[in-house]
Amino acid sequence: MSVFIGQLIGFAVIVFLLWKYVWPPLNKAVKSSQQKIEDQVAESEAAKANLLKAQAAHDQAVADAKVEAEQLKADGAKDAEAIAEDLHAASEAEVKRISSHGASQAELQRANLLRDLRGELGQAAVVRADELVRAQLADPAEQSASVDRVIDELSAMSGSGRPDTAVPTSADLVGLHGMRASSRDAAQAVSREFTSVTDGLDSAALTSLGGELAQVVALLNSEPVLRKKLAEPADAGEAKKAFAASLLRGKVSDAAVSIVAVASAEKWSSGTDFTAALQRQSDLAVLAAAENDGVIDRVEDELFRVGRLLDANPELTRHLSDTSTPVAGRVSLLTSVLGDQIGSHTAALLTQTITGLNGQHADVAVANLAELAAARRSETVAHVVSPLELTDAQATRLTSVLGDIYGRAMSVQTEIDPELLGGLRISVGDDVIEGDVATRLQKAAENLPS
Repeated sequence: MSVFIGQLIGFAVIVFLLWKYVWPPLNKAVKSSQQKIEDQVAESEAAKANLLKAQAAHDQAVADAKVEAEQLKADGAKDAEAIAEDLHAASEAEVKRISSHGASQAELQRANLLRDLRGELGQAAVVRADELVRAQLADPAEQSASVDRVIDELSAMSGSGRPDTAVPTSADLVGLHGMRASSRDAAQAVSREFTSVTDGLDSAALTSLGGELAQVVALLNSEPVLRKKLAEPADAGEAKKAFAASLLRGKVSDAAVSIVAVASAEKWSSGTDFTAALQRQSDLAVLAAAENDGVIDRVEDELFRVGRLLDANPELTRHLSDTSTPVAGRVSLLTSVLGDQIGSHTAALLTQTITGLNGQHADVAVANLAELAAARRSETVAHVVSPLELTDAQATRLTSVLGDIYGRAMSVQTEIDPELLGGLRISVGDDVIEGDVATRLQKAAENLPS
């Protein structure tokens, strides 16, 4: 009995332990499994319902796609018809355009061919005319006759009432046109003083005076502060005049001192006008000496030929104009080039000019010198280019005709250039008369249709 009770108690303990510790987790696990199964069943039912919905949506989409495809097919057919019609219309328009363009291109090509043909014929005519003219003018007598014809044409011009030109007519104005009014008045006052102090001086004294004034110009160009002090438009003219006299007295002649002192007392627009006026008077002093010696015609001719030499040799002009090179070297270069082809007066003028260059080109300065020499003789220079040497009769007649045209005495300077073929090319100041055959042939070629 005690065994039975013990076993019963042990059984009860085991049942209690199973109920207390085993049954709750086991029950929980069973319930969890049941819940999972129920969830899975619910999910399966939902999936089934979704599948049915998806199938229905698919069927609806297929049906809609069929309807849309039929609509697209119908629209595509309509668009294809419209495109075909548009392409047909466009092709017809393009055919018309191409036909019209082809006709216009054909007309344009025809016009171009005609123009080219005219140009070629004109060019051939000009070439042939050039050959005929050259063949005819190869005879010096024909060249001389062509010169006479140009002179005849100019003679006809002389009675046409040609208006006066702005070519300087007097040494009182030559070299002053680039100055302002105050500087021109001052320069004329200096010129009057020059005339006063040089009255009675012989050629040697005049040449020496020209050299002294050139040295003063060189000094002023090298001392810009001194030049500015002497040229500034101050009211104390007498004080500047006394200052200039005290500065130069004993170093140059009294005539040079007087000229520079008067120049210092005047009112100038700029310092360069001041030195330009003194340089001009130094040149006029040598030209006056040449006039006294009766060689001013030769001096003028030599200056003209030196100017032509410089025009034909730009490298020589560049070296002579280079103020960074010492003056002595530049003067020596020009002397070695000219040798004994020029007289003493021309040499003195060229030396003064090269010494006094202050930024000016040598060829321009020499051209101004030649113009001043002509003006000293109360003549205007006419630069004449001819294919052959003019006869004395032609030169005399040309001088007379140009004098009638311009209403003043003329000095004709002649240059030979066989390339002109015939006729004459004449330059008077800014006026250019192109009466040569070469220029006329060139203009004929330029006027041909291009």
